[in-house]
Amino acid sequence: MQKEAAPPVTLQQIALQAGVSVSTVSRALARHPAISEETRELVLRLAKESNYDIKRRQGIDHSQIIVVMAVPAISTQMAEPFQLRLLGGIGSAMRERHIDFSISHRVPRDADGLAELMSAHPTGGFIFLGQSQYHEALNKFNKQGRALAVWGAQLEDQNYCSVGTDNFFGGQRATSHLLRLGRRRIAFLGACDVAEIEQRLAGYKSALANHGVEMDASLIQHTKLVYDSGFEAVNDLLDRGVKFDGIVSASDMLAIGAMRALSMHGIVVPDDVSVVGYDDIDVASFSSPALTTIRQDVLKAGHLLVTKAMRQLAGHNSPSERLQTELIVRGSCGG
Repeated sequence: MQKEAAPPVTLQQIALQAGVSVSTVSRALARHPAISEETRELVLRLAKESNYDIKRRQGIDHSQIIVVMAVPAISTQMAEPFQLRLLGGIGSAMRERHIDFSISHRVPRDADGLAELMSAHPTGGFIFLGQSQYHEALNKFNKQGRALAVWGAQLEDQNYCSVGTDNFFGGQRATSHLLRLGRRRIAFLGACDVAEIEQRLAGYKSALANHGVEMDASLIQHTKLVYDSGFEAVNDLLDRGVKFDGIVSASDMLAIGAMRALSMHGIVVPDDVSVVGYDDIDVASFSSPALTTIRQDVLKAGHLLVTKAMRQLAGHNSPSERLQTELIVRGSCGG
């Protein structure tokens, strides 16, 4: 009876023997200059002793970056306008480095789908635009040494690298601005099951408390982050007879949809209701009235995501980082 062949040695096994990350092993085998000679010789020796196919590994492009559009389970679109702007920031950073990147056509809906995607690309780095429902799986892959950077929130048990803004402060700042204008019945649109939005909602609640305004749960609308949802959310508030004089929206598209609904009901922005969005996408300054919003610096964010993914590919650690937000005051607030 013929003896079954032993399974091939994996990068993970070599990394465990060498006491380094999988990405370090990958780049050592590719003879990347960022890896020290001592580490490279150790990895090459272990690979040779394990009969690992070094020539096949050396032919792989280890600088490859794959961008994954992490679509929340509540969304039906592959990318929102803000994500497309963020993608532009990533593209700008990659062009400066003279490195190509690709956008995965796969949109994993759960941890199993994410595992399949990662297995299909055993080398290179990943940039995730949103952590969505992948949080625990991303922790696991980070522990395995995969190079990845995530646009998203900073969570308590997180061990992977993320870049994002201070969502709590952004939500607090938007709400405080309306409160300073004298608004007291402020609705919040976008309290969906997405970490960044939940943090913005917490900031909204904090601002109300700081100004001695009691929170009314009827003013919180759980919505998707798209134009139609903003339109429907305002119609729902009006249909239920809920009184409000301000709106804090978790995205600009939501806010623009909300303003459209207000206009159709003869409610004037900002005279009757003041509105603040979030993101400062291009269309925000062209809406009627122009939208007051919380700006996120997508160009800087894109460069940081690329830098952190590339550092991990070179075998270095990349800490998470929070960017500051900026309140951009336009006509939808009247002040």
